[in-house]
Amino acid sequence: MRNRYAVTSGLVGLLLSAGSAFGQNYEQIAKQIVNTSAGVKPGELVMITGGRHTMPLMEAIAVEVARVGGQPTMLVNTDKVARAVNVEMPESAIMASKDDSWLLSSDVLITLPSLEDSKAVLAGMTEARQGKFDKAAAEAGLSKKLDASKLRGVFVAYPSKSYAANQQLDYPSYEQMIWAGIGTDYTAVAAQAQQLKQLLTTGKKVHITSPAGTDLTLQLASRPVFTDDGVVTTADQQEKLIYSRTANLPGGRVYGTCQESSATGRLAASPATWNGKPLQGLKGELKNGQLTNVRADVGNDDVQKWLAANDASVAQVGFFSIGLNPAMKSEAQKGYNPATAAGMVYVGTGNNALLGGTNQATSGNSFPIANATVEVDGTVVVRNGQLVSPTLAKASSGGKK
Repeated sequence: MRNRYAVTSGLVGLLLSAGSAFGQNYEQIAKQIVNTSAGVKPGELVMITGGRHTMPLMEAIAVEVARVGGQPTMLVNTDKVARAVNVEMPESAIMASKDDSWLLSSDVLITLPSLEDSKAVLAGMTEARQGKFDKAAAEAGLSKKLDASKLRGVFVAYPSKSYAANQQLDYPSYEQMIWAGIGTDYTAVAAQAQQLKQLLTTGKKVHITSPAGTDLTLQLASRPVFTDDGVVTTADQQEKLIYSRTANLPGGRVYGTCQESSATGRLAASPATWNGKPLQGLKGELKNGQLTNVRADVGNDDVQKWLAANDASVAQVGFFSIGLNPAMKSEAQKGYNPATAAGMVYVGTGNNALLGGTNQATSGNSFPIANATVEVDGTVVVRNGQLVSPTLAKASSGGKK
């Protein structure tokens, strides 16, 4: 549920999400990424990042970038190095990257997961230590720099057997689902996304309920609403905010911020993971936007340590998302809740500056709400975890192994 990154690798973590790749035809998926999703043009500087386990696809992407006339550069991380930075480096040495010019000077960032086994890499990471990384990153002001840059990006998920094992997922089924998710009919997804974006852009109030006990209301504040349909279009490339210039594969979400002091009611999160460990039965009360009286049946100690290590702004509700991809499926009881799964709802707390919000907290979190019902000004858009609009029902999965 929480995404943790060292400051050096956290830059690429800004592009959201985690998962798996598009089968083993790397040349084919590289063409999709470079030409369709990223729209790489001759002469553009393209930074390709990932881990050692993602090298086959990274290489195929770099080759395709060169073939269309771009300038590819690859940046590779390993689990061993990541663990040294995250857990073993002296705390006195924790600071923001001294050189983010490689990112800010690039035209395109195509990033794959840098960690193969994040649970092993981050084992032993304390809330206090993570707080120092978060503070260093916040003080560097990267969010504003990214918004002001010309950068656009695509995050491509990639299969990891260790990730599937940590989530207790059947790896072949998980892998096939991700490929199918990337191959979804994004024309249909984009149509659904635009419908919801229009409703949320002009709407005033969002009401979210669930059988587990969630019953909360958010006030919209004429903030930007983002859609992720797997492609950074020419129009997207002209947008001011970095999240409007990014896409994910698998894609399929609509998301945005709410008035930070507006959330009221109750939150009952679906089972998830926290620092690689189970988190179950998390509940809290919402008043004036603040999540209070937070308790979990399983994983409560880690939650309390996180709250204690940060100021109150990390528990202020400030963003939400609705998944749109019909190929992506959650396994809620195992804590696997892909944000792109059709009908999956997330509510987030903490920093929302990159989304056009006002919360400048050094950290944040997001909570899945499975089987949710969502109303926008009384119009039901999700009912019991199912998208209501008929448009998405026409979307079909095109991914093949």
